[in-house]
Amino acid sequence: MCKNWTQEKRNHHFPELNRRKRISGFFLTLFNWRLASITLVAITLAVGFWYLVQTNISATKGYKIKELNQRISELTEENKKLNLKYIEAKSMANMVEQVKGLDLVVTAEVDTVYAVGSAVALR
Repeated sequence: MCKNWTQEKRNHHFPELNRRKRISGFFLTLFNWRLASITLVAITLAVGFWYLVQTNISATKGYKIKELNQRISELTEENKKLNLKYIEAKSMANMVEQVKGLDLVVTAEVDTVYAVGSAVALR
């Protein structure tokens, strides 16, 4: 070995080993335990935050769906009541009562008028 080996940390006799050492050194500095643990904690926090947000969104939508279902049932009941009022207003008994209030007179004689020809007004 060279006497400058410990100072330069290079191997002058086998330069291909220097490249391997640089590549492995890069990966070792990139993936050390401290960085890996910090990355793991950051990923765990990000996934936890995402889970909380998604759970909150789902719960909010569930409440909205429940509220809309209640509104649908209320409107269905109101629709049934309005249909009953409509049928009652169209009933014959109701019409007879309304006719009494109009003071109409009964006629004995009915005249029918028929149109003769096909007259059309022109400008």
